[in-house]
Amino acid sequence: MSDPAAAALEVDGLSVRYGGNLAVDRVSLSAPVGRLTGLIGPNGAGKTTIFNACCGLLRPSAGRVVLFGDDVTRRSPADRARRGLGRTFQRMELFGSMTVAENVAIGREAGLAGSNPFRQLLGTRRDQATVRAVVDDALDVCGITDLAHRPAGALSTGQRRLVELARAYAGEYRLLLLDEPSSGLDRAESERLGEILRRMVDDRGIGILLVEHDMVLVMSACEHLFVLDFGCLIFEGTPAETGSSPVVRAAYLGDEELDSLVGTADRREAGR
Repeated sequence: MSDPAAAALEVDGLSVRYGGNLAVDRVSLSAPVGRLTGLIGPNGAGKTTIFNACCGLLRPSAGRVVLFGDDVTRRSPADRARRGLGRTFQRMELFGSMTVAENVAIGREAGLAGSNPFRQLLGTRRDQATVRAVVDDALDVCGITDLAHRPAGALSTGQRRLVELARAYAGEYRLLLLDEPSSGLDRAESERLGEILRRMVDDRGIGILLVEHDMVLVMSACEHLFVLDFGCLIFEGTPAETGSSPVVRAAYLGDEELDSLVGTADRREAGR
């Protein structure tokens, strides 16, 4: 069995440049399995850039990305996915003419195919049974079993967000990078999303690194936060510590909003 201490995403001194612009400046952070970790900050702070570097969509100008104990800084996105790293994006990419179940199945089929695409086309009966079981579980976890046979294109924004999350969950990754999963959701849908994310972490023990602007969701669901501003890490700590930080108050949110969010974080800690 692998060392739990190594079973994490670790970003060490990461810097990313776009031409002459330093978008991320020597950022170090970690996201272990079994924890819901938040990465927050104003628009343009570098959050999605860090995600893209972590999953291999861009090459950092300095620093390392370590995945489950292995340096993957120069590894391909596919290699990182095979090692257990999953990702969702701000813009949803579902196949509108396919059913919900078919969309979710793609998450697991991609993992079974691995580096051999012909296996996906000529999957064994055992593979097919595995996909069906995993899809059923993902639909149940995300509370969308009743939508299984509906075309994805006919769903609401909130429902499609849950389909996207179920597809990522079906990939059976050990660590998920979720980029703005509550975008377009109302308050009730965001609360439901937070409950689903906590269930994924608590019941299956996966790790989640969450980029999110919904601070009520962040404060109620996350256990640890990293705060970015202008590409630099300015603070890390628990939600309650983050909400009480003068540095975060000055750089990110006003005193009145943070006072309210600290109460949310304190209530969450008391309930755990």
